[in-house]
Amino acid sequence: MQSDPLAQLRDIQLPADISWWPLAPGWWVLIILAALTIGWLILSQTKRYRSRLYRRQALAQLQRIEMSAEYKLVDIFETLKQTANIAYPNQHFSSLGIAKFIAFLQNSCDIAVFDDLPDDLGPALYSFQSTEQKVLRFKVLASAKTWVTEHKVGVERKC
Repeated sequence: MQSDPLAQLRDIQLPADISWWPLAPGWWVLIILAALTIGWLILSQTKRYRSRLYRRQALAQLQRIEMSAEYKLVDIFETLKQTANIAYPNQHFSSLGIAKFIAFLQNSCDIAVFDDLPDDLGPALYSFQSTEQKVLRFKVLASAKTWVTEHKVGVERKC
């Protein structure tokens, strides 16, 4: 008796599905590199944010000065000198006279700031009566805000 050979065939047995775990070594390398890159980015951005704290504080102080009813130029220059002390430690730019300090501010910023100031700024520092003084205060305040946001750190003492 001959039996049918096709009756003896069985269905194809498929292997078990490939598991996603454990990961291949290449994936582990990729995960470690991605984690290190993200960690480095977070640390560098945190460091940058913290290093610019003095700029944010100086801008807030200049904003408070601007919002006060009557302010003098000396208030603006006090804020600028405090900011210069923080931005350039151990260089003592704030101990310079007003003319040399303004020259330092101009040299440490790529954008033109503190232009069109009178040669003798002494009397204008403490007065706020005339309309010319008000215009001068607005110009100095605008230049101060520009300097705080745009000055470059790392300028050597040239004054």
